[in-house]
This record gives sequence, C-alpha cells and structure tokens, in this order.
Amino acid sequence: MAETTETTAEDKPVARLVDNPAREAWVDLDWPVQYGDEIIARIRVRRVSGKEVQDYFNGMGKDENFIIPPVIDCAMDIWNVLDAEDQEKIEVRAQDFFPPRLRRVAELILANGEALSASSATPSIGPQPTSPEKTG
Repeated sequence: MAETTETTAEDKPVARLVDNPAREAWVDLDWPVQYGDEIIARIRVRRVSGKEVQDYFNGMGKDENFIIPPVIDCAMDIWNVLDAEDQEKIEVRAQDFFPPRLRRVAELILANGEALSASSATPSIGPQPTSPEKTG
C-alpha cells in the first residue's frame, strides 16, 4: 500500500517573485493632490503578474476600476483629480512596465483612435499624440 502524505496550508510553500527594484518606479507629480489627510506627491508604476493582466482584461468595459492599466498603482478617486500633465507623465512612464499582451492592446486601441485624451476624466491606456504647437 502506498503511503500518502497530507499537506496542510501551513506546509504549502508560497510562490513569490524575488525582490528586484527594477520592477517598479515612482513618478513625481508636478501637481500633488490631497486624498483625505494624505498628500499624494508621487504614483508608483510597476511590473504586474500574469493574473493581474488577466483580471484586467476580464474587467475591461465592465467596471471603472479596470480603466487604469494594472501597472499604475492609483485609485480612481485620485486619478480623476490628477493634473492632465501628471496623468500623461504617469502613462508614458508606465509604458516601460507593460507586458507584451498589454502593450499590444494599447497599440491596437491607439491605432483605432479609441483612446481618450489625457485630459479626460477617464484615463487612456497609453500616451496620446499631441498636436504641434502653433508658431507665429
């Protein structure tokens, strides 16, 4: 008869990524915002897990919490009051952390002209083209 061993939740190993500072960056805000008693002066952008990307795709179009790409750690309440230039800075920096699947979706959205302007209350998935400045 084969011997079986039972594993309890305490015995089960926990999978986790090894800490690596290159997995995240902070974007300093030119226009900090107050959220409750806290002053938000920077927003974290980071690499994400495959599960976070899948959850994001599953939630897209169903819930406003899935508008901001998961690489941007920012609550919707805060995002909605950020200065448009700060939003764009965050979106540009976040591009460095997009996994290939998310990058392809962002490129498709931009190519189809469906992305919203960076000054909209609803964030886009990536940086928006800007019109050239008028001179003269």
